Amino acid sequence: MPNENIDTIKQKLSEIHAGDEQQLSVIFSNEDRIIVEAPAGYGKTTTMISRIAYLFASNQIPNPKRILGLTFSVNAALKVKREVSEKLPTLIQAQNNPSIVTEKAVITNYHGFCKIVLKKYGYLLDNILRKDVNDLIAIGEIDIRKIPDINKVFSQSELDFIIGVDAEIKQAIFPYKYQEYNSLIIERIIPKGYITHNAVILLTIALFENYIEVKKFYQNYFSLLIIDEFQDTNIIAWKLVKQQITEKTKLLFLGDPLQRIYGFIGAISNIMQMATEEYQMTSIPLTQNYRFKNNRGMLLLDKNIRKNAEAGFSCYFSDDNIAPLKAFWGNTPQNEAVQIIDKVQTIMNNEPDEKIAILCRSRNNNFEIIEQLLNQKAIEYFYGVFKDDDPEYIDFHKYCLRTFVSRFGINKRINSKNLQTFLDETKDRYVDKGVIYQSLTRLLEALIRKVSKDYAVLSVEDRYNYLQDVFENRQLKQAMEYIDSSIILTTIHGAKGLEWSYVFLPDLERWVFPGGFVCKNCNNKFNDCVKHKCKLPDNMDISFNNIMLDELSVFYVGVTRARKQVFVSASSERLNQNGEIKHSDFSCLSNLNGVKLENANV
Repeated sequence: MPNENIDTIKQKLSEIHAGDEQQLSVIFSNEDRIIVEAPAGYGKTTTMISRIAYLFASNQIPNPKRILGLTFSVNAALKVKREVSEKLPTLIQAQNNPSIVTEKAVITNYHGFCKIVLKKYGYLLDNILRKDVNDLIAIGEIDIRKIPDINKVFSQSELDFIIGVDAEIKQAIFPYKYQEYNSLIIERIIPKGYITHNAVILLTIALFENYIEVKKFYQNYFSLLIIDEFQDTNIIAWKLVKQQITEKTKLLFLGDPLQRIYGFIGAISNIMQMATEEYQMTSIPLTQNYRFKNNRGMLLLDKNIRKNAEAGFSCYFSDDNIAPLKAFWGNTPQNEAVQIIDKVQTIMNNEPDEKIAILCRSRNNNFEIIEQLLNQKAIEYFYGVFKDDDPEYIDFHKYCLRTFVSRFGINKRINSKNLQTFLDETKDRYVDKGVIYQSLTRLLEALIRKVSKDYAVLSVEDRYNYLQDVFENRQLKQAMEYIDSSIILTTIHGAKGLEWSYVFLPDLERWVFPGGFVCKNCNNKFNDCVKHKCKLPDNMDISFNNIMLDELSVFYVGVTRARKQVFVSASSERLNQNGEIKHSDFSCLSNLNGVKLENANV
């Protein structure tokens, strides 16, 4: 190792990335610390894999050193691992060594890495951690109140303290009393067979702080640290990452600040800039959009939205560089829904093989009108409009986790037959229990089908850990990409990381998207709109600018889920929180500089 001349692999990689100088700059860079701004559709994963291949081939990851690859979500980690497993051996001509990825790289999410560490060294913190952490059921702090066996061992003040730690993390504040938090988890929760999601990371942080030799072992073992979706890193994950970095550690961070939509669960707002400055990283932006390469309208829309973000909404565009935004305008929510469904049917008739998504900012009455109309017209669709805190969503994941660990936890025998039995039992339990349970059962079926067939390249242990993590972290919604349905109804947050040919974004109205919290703090909140369009204030202070950037990020993620075309819509009427009918207009997000609404019916 390496198996071929470095010039040969450089030529091979240059051909793969032909014409993209920015990607090649990342791949062949002599810099040890690189941070890559990688928007959706710009070739991030291919670039990352090629960089890994080049470092291997040029012997920059010498034995016994390894690569540690981390990402935010379970699903993203598995996708990266699958891509690396399939492509890396071919790139470096290691076909006769299929275990090359397992031997040279550990690719997982933050919790997965922590479980690896705790499984090996957790006993140093407490003997109870000699138990395999993978056998513990991971829960959220708020779940403690709902599990009588755990709830009864805490006083009210202790429960408030534990939940307060979670609140600090969601506010991007590192909990300074985290050692006390860890002690409560070790003494009261782990003996009951549970562990909190935050504790998995916080215990690992404590282990590294209290046992320097253990930390040094991992620092030396992993000479290159790669983080994908870096913009979603929260405060405790960032603390964990920093513990792995020494003066010699090579870094490759990839992310897109405009796709940071998890601020509400603690993702650090300026982490890419923070990391660049703290570790003196070389910043290389990817600039070629391959998703919209042959689609000038969508290409302009992507470009102009990003310019608004970069310029704080103060940017100028010439007339020939205005991006069209296809739109429907309805007199009522019912009329808006009719136009959306008419367009959906037209697409289905003309392009029956294409996939369509209708994405909402949040579940509301108008979205239910769209669903009702689909039912009236007998149009088949998949319902994925559930929230992480919906009782059905929580219950289904809890059942799957408990049953899965009970069935597979000892021998880890993950095969198609055993998974089918697990699926059949789950179907029987939730038959005729309502639309959300029906949807979750379909997601489970799609996920198991994918794991059984397309993820066969991964080890049995990888597949076991993946499914366990999906159930623990309530990530079944990410299996929507495997659903065999022409139409998907879901939220923008649920659609993160997925894509469809056509995407509809209804309710792009002031007081709805952006939401009421934004609009009530806007200087134009009482202003009349011209031609049904609201606009941003001419002068925005920093705090309001940041709020709008968060909303723009959600809008951008929604737009970039479309491969061919995105459609937005609004109507003259909306219901406020009290159920009162109010006048409405297209929101300021439809009136950005460089963006012009076009009638989608023409």
